[in-house]
This record gives sequence, C-alpha cells and structure tokens, in this order.
Amino acid sequence: MSPTRWVLPRALSFTMLAAALGAVPTQAQLYEPAVRALDLGTATGARSPRLIGMGGLSITVPDRYTQINLWDLAALPAGLVFDDTTSTMDVRPGTGSLSGVRTIENGRERQNLAARATAVTFEAVYRSRQSGGVFGVTGDLSGLQWDRPYSNAVEVRQGLMHPEIQPILGGRLPRFFHGHVNWALHARFRNEHLEEQYREIVSNAAGDYIDQSGGQLTPPSEFAPTDMTVETNAIGFSTAYSIGEAAKVGVGIEHSTDKYKALNEQTRSSSEVQEARPFWTGQAAIVGRMGPTLEYGVSGVGRKSDSEADWRFSASGGTGTLPLSGRGNLLTREEESSEMRARLRWTPSKVSIAASLVTSADKVIINPPNANDQTAFNHFLNTTFLRPGTDSLAYPDSVIHQENRRWSVAYGGGASYKLDKGIVGLEYHWARDMRAYSVTGEGPKRVAWDIRAGFERALGPQMSGRAGYAYRQVDEDEFTSNNEWLAHALSLGLGYAPQLSSWSLEVGYQFELRGQEFETAADDRQTRQNLAAQVHWRF
Repeated sequence: MSPTRWVLPRALSFTMLAAALGAVPTQAQLYEPAVRALDLGTATGARSPRLIGMGGLSITVPDRYTQINLWDLAALPAGLVFDDTTSTMDVRPGTGSLSGVRTIENGRERQNLAARATAVTFEAVYRSRQSGGVFGVTGDLSGLQWDRPYSNAVEVRQGLMHPEIQPILGGRLPRFFHGHVNWALHARFRNEHLEEQYREIVSNAAGDYIDQSGGQLTPPSEFAPTDMTVETNAIGFSTAYSIGEAAKVGVGIEHSTDKYKALNEQTRSSSEVQEARPFWTGQAAIVGRMGPTLEYGVSGVGRKSDSEADWRFSASGGTGTLPLSGRGNLLTREEESSEMRARLRWTPSKVSIAASLVTSADKVIINPPNANDQTAFNHFLNTTFLRPGTDSLAYPDSVIHQENRRWSVAYGGGASYKLDKGIVGLEYHWARDMRAYSVTGEGPKRVAWDIRAGFERALGPQMSGRAGYAYRQVDEDEFTSNNEWLAHALSLGLGYAPQLSSWSLEVGYQFELRGQEFETAADDRQTRQNLAAQVHWRF
C-alpha cells in the first residue's frame, strides 16, 4: 500500500472533529456537558452538601446556598453583596463515581461504562458594611476521567482537567439613586485540558473491565484529536437596582473568548485544529417578595457567537516521497442560545411550597468554506483524489452545511414542613432534552423524572443528621427502545456547627442503583456515588 493510501483513510475521523466543534454546548465547553451526560453531578444541590444528604431536595427547603436572590438563582456578580451580611469563605471538596456492567457468557460481566469525578470549589467574599463594597473570588479545580469500550479488546479513556478562577469587584453608588444601585466588575479565566488514550481492556475470570491499568496503545487514527485545550478569558459588568425592600433588578453583560486547540501528535504525522470562539452574553434578572410569605425570581440569559475554525496537518509519505500536508479554513460557525430560570416559594407558616422552571434553546449553524477557497479542507480532499496511487482511497466526508438545535425544559415542585427539631420535604422533578440535526434528523429525546424525599433532625445543639431517598425513571431516547432505566438512590448527611464558633461543616453522600426498566439476559446495571463536603467560615 502506498503511503498516501495508508494515511488518508484515517482522515475519516478528521471530519468527526468538525462535527464535535459544531456540537460543543454554549460557553460550558467540555466539563459541564460531560458531567451532565453521565449523571454524575448533583444538579442544583451541587453547592449544598446539606441538600445532597436530604435526597437531593433543591427548591422547597430554605438553604443558604439556594436562596432566591441575584447570586444563587441568577449567578449575577452584582448580586454577590446581597448573598450574605458578613464576609464568608466556603471550600467544597467532592467526588463522584459511575460504573456500568452487563452479564456476558458463562456468568462473567463486561464493564461498558466507568467514570470518576473529583472537585474542589471555593468561594471567598469580603463585604464592607460601611461602604457596601464587595470583593470576591470563586474557583473550580474539578477533574473527570471516563472510560468506554472502543472495540472488543480496546477501550478509550478520556481525562479532563478544569481549573477556573473568577475575581469580582463591586460596590454601591452612594451619590446616585439614593444608594439603591450596586455595580460589579468581574473577570473569568478557565483552561480546560482533555486528553484521550487508547488502552487494552483487562480480562480475568470475573469479566472484562475498562477502568483498570491496561496497556496503552497507539491511537487508531492520525487525524482524530487526542489532546484538546480550551482557554477562556472573559470580562464583564453587571449592576443591580433595589426597588425598596420589595425587589431587586439586575442586568449584566460579558464578553468572552474560547480558544480551542485540538492536536494529534504521532510519530509520522501531526494534525491540528484551532478556533477562537468569541461570545457576547447578556443577562437580566428580577428577584423579590410579595408580602412577607411569597418569594419569586426570574433570570434570563442570551448568548451569541460567530467564529471560524482552521486546520493543518502533515503526514510522512516515506523516504523519497512527498509528505501529505495541507492547511487552511475548515468551517465557519454561528451560535445563538438562551436560557430562563424561574423560582417561586410560598411560606405561610411552617409549610413551604415551591416550584421551579428552567428552559433553554441552542442553535448552531456550520458552513463549509467557499468552494473557490484554495486552502479549504474540501478543496484539499478534491485535489488529493488526483494524486497517483489514490484510486482506492476511502475518503472522509466533506464539511457540509449543518444546522443543529437543542431544546430543553425542566420543572419541579414540592413542599416542606418545619418540625420542632428539624424539617421534612418532598419534591417532584421532570426534564426533557431534545436535539435535532439537519444531517441525521431529530433525536435523541431524553426524558427523565424523579420523586425526592428528605428529612433533617437536630442531634443536639451542635449537630444535625439527614437522610433521603429518590426514585428516578430515565428514558435516554423516546424515539428508540431498550434504553429506559429505573433508579433508586439513598442519601445520608451530617452537619456540625460548634457553638460560638465562626465555622461549620456539612457532608452529604448519595448512592444510586440504576437498572433497565425491562428484563434482559444482559441485565445492564449501573451504580453511582456522590460525596460532597463543605467548610464554611464567617469573618
């Protein structure tokens, strides 16, 4: 086989990267979509181990970290000053794991999914009571590793690091609007790194496992990326206006740039794709009270981006043979997205009744370069066809026009009741995530619902214990069959707050068993665990 014929079939995977660049969700980059897809996160309770220990209750139980305000609900930097009355610091370490197996021949099992997430987030805020000024820093040092089979004997392992830091500086305008206006400047810096490895699946008498230390193999393609970085730099401004004690209105704007760089460095080849993806993000929110018992909040976000991706690669053709190389324009990309969050809570007495609604929509349009562009990837494919010895090549698909859309909606409701020495709550949540692609059509359509119950009781003046249960049903795609799951999750938690002390500790743990809704010989099953802790200081 000629060197050219050896290299080009692997270019099939190059256009897979083009599709991936078009499908990356808005602003969230890599980490958050992966955690959501694996169901490894703890959703809205991620900032509160207390609620994780109570079965994942997130809207009905009053909690310091899920208040209906401009910071907890809308994440608006100008609302950081209203989140507490003193200076605070929170450190939240956590971890999560996932393992999916199925039964194969002779009673052995085969692991078909594995993941482990680690996280350390922090939030330090100095608030000045005299001037109304605020200075805060939030950070995230999360990481994720997930494994899945690539073939009968090979698995693909992806590891992702996710460092992020966000400084916030704000204050009050004392000479204007009677001191009712607050402002904030913020910057955001993130550098995600995704590394992909191919490893041997470890087999023994018990089964085949993908999360073990199998030998590392050479990637099967010289063009599909095995190393990707996303560097994000953002700066923004927000302001909030207090309408007396009844309501607060906030608006904000941010400009960010996500710089993508995808590489595959092999012994005889090198491929690279780069894209600078700028975003303009606008936000508006209102939170407030109607009387002493009713709280409400609504937040809306809109984002827009236009960008262009470039490609370059070179592959050795062997001694005395010209290399296969090229560089130029891969595609252009347009993206628009929006999101709305709403919360309502009514607390007439010891009873608290709450509801929530979240909607989002994304549209990504991908266009190939102009047909006359001599540097375009499509032009390269056409001209490579004329090279000698390439008559039997398997060519990759050209970059074509695509329009990809996503719509999601989630709502929940429930109630909690304050006891003499604790609180009990019950919630129902439902979510739908629908995708549509101009190339492949509609789907998947993911639908999930769950019922959560939680309980908290004081165990003395310094300690409190929690327990919870959740029943879930997940349909990974309503358009297809044999992908429905039922899950049972148990959780425990503990809180410790020494008297006359400025610090407190919260710990929450959740264990979930998930199995197929229907019986099969394979008996696919999954286990998930989430452990979160938090240390809180006031100063």
